[in-house]
Amino acid sequence: MLSADEVHQLNRLTFGTTRASSATNASGTRVAKARGFGSEFLDFRQYQPGDDPRAIEWTIYSRLGQLVTRTYRTNAQLRVHLLVDVSASMTNGSPTKLACAAKLAALVGYAAIRAREAVGLATFSDTITQRLALSNSRSQLFRLFATLGAASAIGRSNIANALMTYGALEQGPGLAVVISDFFDEQALHGLRFLQHRGLTPVIVQVLSVDDIEPSLEGHVELVDVEGADGDPLFVDRESVLAYQAVLEEQRASLRAYCESQSLPFIHVTSSESFDGMLRSCSRAGLLVGQH
Repeated sequence: MLSADEVHQLNRLTFGTTRASSATNASGTRVAKARGFGSEFLDFRQYQPGDDPRAIEWTIYSRLGQLVTRTYRTNAQLRVHLLVDVSASMTNGSPTKLACAAKLAALVGYAAIRAREAVGLATFSDTITQRLALSNSRSQLFRLFATLGAASAIGRSNIANALMTYGALEQGPGLAVVISDFFDEQALHGLRFLQHRGLTPVIVQVLSVDDIEPSLEGHVELVDVEGADGDPLFVDRESVLAYQAVLEEQRASLRAYCESQSLPFIHVTSSESFDGMLRSCSRAGLLVGQH
């Protein structure tokens, strides 16, 4: 799932959830390598509003006039749930959206297990199709890669039902990294249920270039990849523009939900380079540079 060069790039980073810290703390989840009161001193950083004043290093303030706080590495283990959409719509794109989703899950899983966090995996279409229980063992990484490598996209998508099914099986605290094209208007119901169960969602939307800019000329007949039993659908340029407006509205709804809940939202195309995936994960706080 990961080449030697990709592993080398990942080894220069560490697992973390900087942007999700406020949301995860609110739901009782320990952020990966969270900085709080623990047994091992980590370093100093500038004081930020909301920091515990007991962590302020007053000796530095008296010498330099700067407010800095002590940070510590906590001992608790974070539970990372990787949820990967394997419905038939994930076959679109070149490379496919599923290939991109699997690569993203592999790199996040590798970084988390390397940080000795517990990682679990579930694939889903309209419900859970495969599931790996949480573990932080080295063998878990091989199981994770094997499951992702063997995954095939088939079946109809029902993200809301799949996430609610998973939420009924698992509960927080923990991170739920949901990787999907999110072609389900009811997906937010599933995300809210994960939160209700104490899990903090990290939303990763994977779209293909054709999803965003369909290359259609004239009148074209479309086939539903999730079921060939439906009526034929003929589209023209006006239909494409209407579809793009709906897609943008759906993406804006996902983005607004994440902003309202202080949750990371990652958007990538299936043709994204590995470097691009790393940058997207870093911007969201899932990966941070080592000091």
